[in-house]
Amino acid sequence: MDRLSCPCHGGPRWGRANGPPPSTVLAAGGTVPPGKEVEGTSEPRRKAGESHISLSEERDALAAENRLLRADARSQAAARGELLRRVSDAEARVSAREESLRASGEALRISLAEARLLAESLEVANTALTLRNSYLEDGAAARVAELEAANDALRRDEEHLRLVFESATEYAIFTLDLEGRVTSWNPGAQRILGYGEDEIVGQPAHIIVTPEDRAARRPEIEMSRAVEHCRARDERWHLRADGSRFWAVGMLMPLLSRNGDLQGFLKILRDHTERREHDERLALLNDELTHRVKNTLAAVQSVAAHTLRGSDLSVALQSTLVERLKALGRSHDLLVWNRWEGALLNEVLERTLEAYGSADGARRFSMAGPSVRLSSDMTVTLNLALHELATNAAKYGALSVAEGSVDVRWELERSAQEQAPAVVMTWRERGGPPVRPPGRRGFGSRMLERALPYQSGGQVTLSFAPEGVECHLRLPIAPPPPGL
Repeated sequence: MDRLSCPCHGGPRWGRANGPPPSTVLAAGGTVPPGKEVEGTSEPRRKAGESHISLSEERDALAAENRLLRADARSQAAARGELLRRVSDAEARVSAREESLRASGEALRISLAEARLLAESLEVANTALTLRNSYLEDGAAARVAELEAANDALRRDEEHLRLVFESATEYAIFTLDLEGRVTSWNPGAQRILGYGEDEIVGQPAHIIVTPEDRAARRPEIEMSRAVEHCRARDERWHLRADGSRFWAVGMLMPLLSRNGDLQGFLKILRDHTERREHDERLALLNDELTHRVKNTLAAVQSVAAHTLRGSDLSVALQSTLVERLKALGRSHDLLVWNRWEGALLNEVLERTLEAYGSADGARRFSMAGPSVRLSSDMTVTLNLALHELATNAAKYGALSVAEGSVDVRWELERSAQEQAPAVVMTWRERGGPPVRPPGRRGFGSRMLERALPYQSGGQVTLSFAPEGVECHLRLPIAPPPPGL
């Protein structure tokens, strides 16, 4: 400040800014120390002493004021330092805030970038989801259409089955539960068995079974067999509602769920009473015919034996004729046993060769091949041909010595020109005496090479190799068409 208030004088004083007091200012512009007088002055000594006292007080005052000013300066310096510290702290806080703001800004920038990437990903995912949703909608629509078509087809199938179930009046068709009670009954069952649907549904099915079959537990056995083998066939007498009996041919099948669980049984049967009676009459006629044929063959053999006994023919020739008649009788027996429906090839071979064993009963022949059923005509013809081969082997070939044997093999073949398969059979003799081709063809050779191909439509090749006779036959299983 420019002026200070003096506490001693109560008035204004000069500070350092105003220069020295006026009493010390020389005329020439210089100063003299206090207590010195300036030459040439006209002021008195009293005034000089007072001035000297005033200056001392003023000096003390100035010293005190200087001390105050220094204290004030120190206080101001301390305040300034505190202010600087506060300013520095404020600047540090501002710097930290700015750093935090910069970090927050960077994080915000990264977050914004991530948000943009997430938004882009969500947009891509949304597009893909839209496409997938559209695809699923199209697929669902197509699936719904397929299900509707399947349901329509199922309804048509159910309607078709219902029509079949109700229209099959020649067949009794009904279903059973696991306990054997009737659960459904078609019109054919009502026509054949005589029970109405309202009368039979819920009733045990054994009411249509005869007492003897019921006592033998035939229904339970048939259900067990149906579960084990997926079906059980039966041909037996059944009972109608009026108590009368009829012969039925039936089939029992298990009813399974989609998961394969047993739900019940389906029974289908048909009235075959007329066929049964016809078969019984035919069996009676066949028995009578068989009896008469056997008697006729026996009579022929007896007549032939008595006739040959008084003739000039050799014993060997007589024996050959009798053996051929016996072979014809064996063919007849085979047909009778098979109800005149032919015979199996291995049966024909067994019956032909069973008499040719060793002394100790061991088999001297072997055979192998698939199961082949021959027609009735083929059974008779092949049996006679095999009889000729066996007879020749027993007289001259492998069966004429103890160490000889016969091996028969056959298999099925089908050529492009044949409609039915053929059986190819090989008769091979081994272990017998050396074989020489015969000088003439006898009945057996003509039977094999001429009669058998003519009657069967097959092919026969007979060879006389030194190690043993071989015969190759190719015979069609089905009879040849007329005119061939």
